[in-house]
Amino acid sequence: MVQAIKRDEVFIEPEGIHLETHQPERRSRKPPLLLVHGALTGSWLWTEVAAYLAERGWEAHAVNLRGHFTSDVAELSDTTMRDYADDIGVAQRQIGRPAVIIGWGIGALAALMHAERHRVLGLVLLAPSPPAAALPRSPDEHELRAVPAVYDAAWWGWTGSRDVLRERMPDMDDDEIEKMTELLAGARESGPARRERMRGIPIDATRFVDVPSLVIGAGLDDVIHPTEARRTADLLGASYEYFPSASHFGLVMGARTWPEVAQSVLGWLEERRPAMAAASASISLVGARR
Repeated sequence: MVQAIKRDEVFIEPEGIHLETHQPERRSRKPPLLLVHGALTGSWLWTEVAAYLAERGWEAHAVNLRGHFTSDVAELSDTTMRDYADDIGVAQRQIGRPAVIIGWGIGALAALMHAERHRVLGLVLLAPSPPAAALPRSPDEHELRAVPAVYDAAWWGWTGSRDVLRERMPDMDDDEIEKMTELLAGARESGPARRERMRGIPIDATRFVDVPSLVIGAGLDDVIHPTEARRTADLLGASYEYFPSASHFGLVMGARTWPEVAQSVLGWLEERRPAMAAASASISLVGARR
């Protein structure tokens, strides 16, 4: 049943992290969801998905990592993937309850890095940047040196005419492409964090044996190839779903694909909700004993 929802936001001090929330008007016993964006983006990426999940009883919190969208400005030339993982911890502290983390692109890898050190109720990784063991190859030094200290959407190739972008992202309509282009216009991203991802960030897969995990690949993704997403799923022992007509952005904001993806994520969450509720109570009890 679709519910009425309300929107809220909080600016977390002293870290300067902005958190945007969509939640059902009636308090839910379902675990909270923490949504983590990827490179150059922000909480705006999740607007439709967060509302969809909240309308179905799931409290959805979309974080803006440091230096992104409405969070505080950061020195991105010194920012690392560990910094982004720490930002997830700040958002989790604000939520105050164990959460399921849903990440896209580099946000999915940051979610893995956070979950390697902190207990989470589950992980949903959409087109995740692969950890070291799932990378297809190692970069050469020339490729690494070519990454600037701070890069923008033009360097990354996410700019161009509407026709060019529509060809790359056929599951996005003109309004969605225009929104993406406008919000990427002033965005900047960390070069050091990109070089880390290129070299490969090791993840201890044994830490995720008891963490329900879902990895989603997109058939039209020209950023994270679906074979890379599949390797990440195999590494984690996670469930894997594949959307052949989805692009990288289309997975989360393309009107032709995001509803199908969101419905699939919702089904996965509902199926595992009893186990997540039991795990949440266990985490709370452990915390109480401490």
